[in-house]
Amino acid sequence: MSMRLADLSRWPLPPMTTPREGVYLLSPMEHTWQLMPTHLRWIQACTKRYGFDDEDETLRHLLYIANSETPKQKKLIFRIKRCLHCHVGARGSQHPKVALKAKIHRFQWQWLQNVTSKCNIKSIEKSIRVICDFYQSRVQEASLKSTEEGIAKEREIFSIRRECDKRLLTAINDDDVLALDNKNKMTQGCDMKDELRSDPAACSPEATLAAIRHCQVGRGSASYATAMNETAEETKERRAK
Repeated sequence: MSMRLADLSRWPLPPMTTPREGVYLLSPMEHTWQLMPTHLRWIQACTKRYGFDDEDETLRHLLYIANSETPKQKKLIFRIKRCLHCHVGARGSQHPKVALKAKIHRFQWQWLQNVTSKCNIKSIEKSIRVICDFYQSRVQEASLKSTEEGIAKEREIFSIRRECDKRLLTAINDDDVLALDNKNKMTQGCDMKDELRSDPAACSPEATLAAIRHCQVGRGSASYATAMNETAEETKERRAK
């Protein structure tokens, strides 16, 4: 049985050859997503601020937007490293994640599988976190200019294809919603240069290497040896200790 929710009427349906396939693609898939705390707080806050029924619908909205981006923009989303909250070198419970049990449509799950595979992302859950990071970084970039611009950018993201959604109109005209927390609790992105300047949360190669050196991530790995600019002999000597 498909989820007959409002979002299905706002966005193009996936290609389907038979009614049976349509029912399958529109059927719900419930999953417990492992998010960073900042992701969950943002999704919960935006669910209230923009009149979504629940966190499930808010998450699906972000998936719809990401899937509707141009190929160039999708490459920016999924192939550029970001450090809204750098976890290079994280071990054990240093950066615990939080759970969000939410339903997405099966065709969205299939799209996530495809993106995860093509972009060599570790897991579907990581792909979800990448999407959250990307759109949070859009709001963060605007917020650095002014609080008003940050609010406007966030509202733009969560208003896409919802021009006639009365829930949205009610929410953004509610005094409590307009008095939202303007100070986004998102970690600042790294400095950028060259082609990475197009993404305010992307790490430069130099910043990535510096993070690896600082965190001493994967001391036995080739990436650590590269970050330390070691010779083969130095690497062998270090590993022998």
